[in-house]
Amino acid sequence: MKKTLSVLLILSAACTSLFAQRQADYVSKFDTKIQSILLDNLTGNIIVKEKDKISAFNPDTKQVEWTINNDQIAKMGTMKTINKASELLNDADLLKVFQSPDQLNFIENTPFVQANVNSNDVIINTLTGKILFSSATTPYRVVLSQYVFSDDKFLFLATEGKEFKCVLFDPKTGTDKWATIVGTKESMLKSLGLSFGMNKLATKDQVVASQNAIYATINNKLFKLDKESGKIKWSAPEDVHRFYLSNDNKHVITMRNAGSIISSKRALNALDTESGTPIFKDDISTKYVSYIEDWGNKFLVAHSNGFNFFDYATGKKIWKKDAKGDDIKKVIPIGSDYLYIADNEMSLIDNEGKQKWKNFVEISDDKADPVYFLDKIDNNKVFYLTGTYGNMVDYTTGKKIWKGNIKFEPKLPLLYAYDENAKSFLVYNDEKLFKFDPNATEKPEAFAKIKVKNDKSLSSIGLFDWGVSLTGEYEVIGVNKDGSVKFQKVYKEPGEAGRRLLKAGGILGSTYFGAKSSLQQGLSEATYVSKDANGNIRQDYLFTESSKKALSDKAATNASVSGSIDATITSKMGSRFKALKQNNDFAFIFARGEADQSNYLVKVRKSDGTEVDKITIDNTKPLYEVDGVNDNLYYVYQNELRVFSKK
Repeated sequence: MKKTLSVLLILSAACTSLFAQRQADYVSKFDTKIQSILLDNLTGNIIVKEKDKISAFNPDTKQVEWTINNDQIAKMGTMKTINKASELLNDADLLKVFQSPDQLNFIENTPFVQANVNSNDVIINTLTGKILFSSATTPYRVVLSQYVFSDDKFLFLATEGKEFKCVLFDPKTGTDKWATIVGTKESMLKSLGLSFGMNKLATKDQVVASQNAIYATINNKLFKLDKESGKIKWSAPEDVHRFYLSNDNKHVITMRNAGSIISSKRALNALDTESGTPIFKDDISTKYVSYIEDWGNKFLVAHSNGFNFFDYATGKKIWKKDAKGDDIKKVIPIGSDYLYIADNEMSLIDNEGKQKWKNFVEISDDKADPVYFLDKIDNNKVFYLTGTYGNMVDYTTGKKIWKGNIKFEPKLPLLYAYDENAKSFLVYNDEKLFKFDPNATEKPEAFAKIKVKNDKSLSSIGLFDWGVSLTGEYEVIGVNKDGSVKFQKVYKEPGEAGRRLLKAGGILGSTYFGAKSSLQQGLSEATYVSKDANGNIRQDYLFTESSKKALSDKAATNASVSGSIDATITSKMGSRFKALKQNNDFAFIFARGEADQSNYLVKVRKSDGTEVDKITIDNTKPLYEVDGVNDNLYYVYQNELRVFSKK
């Protein structure tokens, strides 16, 4: 018996070893060491960056579709640009502001990738491999770039000598339409060097084009530029860290950091687009701005000190009194009503600022608790999940459905998934699973209790017909709908020195994540919503779905600088974006082997806990990409791109 067991163990170990040493399905060798790779979500190609070369590898054909090398770029240049590059290399301050030579970056929501090749800034159309721009042909270097969808042009912040310029570049002609000086080296580098604390409003350079003008923030400076000539019409006297152009193009709502370095104050105003004159004599000063809604002749602002409409013409408040509640953190428009959070409570008002509920509803113990979910759901209920409580409220009366809240442990992750078929939420916290049913009249008890190896590391929940999967950095658990554990896989950490989390908090695949902060700080601050004359709402998170639609529309009509986008590419682009929004079926975990000190990338199927793949990783900081559509894994080893196909 012991001999039989020993043989089985040896065979099992051999199989495990063979599985762990799985070879790549395909290896594409490049001429020199690969510096970085980037997944092109439009096409599924892998953009590969070597020191002097950029290529696009097509995993379907297993061929390199196009290559751009340094010789091609150098031929575009002149002695003047060579001298320019030499001058910049001797300027340590300027070198800090340029893109790292081993990085690739897509210009947001476009098929255009920007790279640095031997001190030349290059923009490439990844669909065709065509160079749209190279600083080898210009006397300047590019610090920042934005694509102006409406005009099929690039807006650059560029440096030439001691001057910083705003340049509108036409990729169709390969020439600058205009270049306007917007600052000096000293003033712009000082702006670029600003660092903000966690309570500061993060800077995001924006470009918004109207019919005749371009509004742009360039290192916190807001300019209005004539679209045809590039002439500066006006520039805002104060720094601007975020702005929103009204629907009728008559006003620009601006936000900026105010106060001392450690202060978290915001200053909000609205400027007349013709003159740049503020409509408020004094800025609205507040800790943060959580919500802005443009109505054409007036706009709604919710911030830490108030909630009111303001008249664009006069700058005066429209409601006699601000909506009740201090420290307003979040506003959710529901029809003509507004559901909002103030301190650790929520309330409901109509579009005249009148309270619809008799009392505020307490939703957490502490106003600093995160709000993971709060919205109107089925059966005329408002459902909320915070760091400490979960409950449902009658939308009409504002009364809680259950007498007591479900209490959560705020120091541990709270994860939730929505079951579309059952019209209910499944919620995990502190080793317990709950079901929130809009039709339930009694407070639910936990239907599952799970022993978790590291509760704090759990970061995602996936919904299946049989139940849910819970995934952490080194653990994958399946829980049936009856509360029983279907599977539980636990892996060893590579070690603190070797830890390198994967691209989405250790787990790849978009599942259901709760917000980490209820204060909407940083880039998410101030959701901007506009209403047309008929009251229809358009919500625009900057540079997201609206830009994707613009790209798709132009691709369909073949009107953009993408040029060769045909129907096949357009279809592929649409299907990939659709697929990327779907829940991924696998978890990829970076772990240490059981029998040795090797590191592995383990692919675990969330539906049953099965290890479907295990790939040896040669170092603690691997270069890799995983395609969420076809589940291919692309791993770099020196000059090799190793492709591991879906298993």
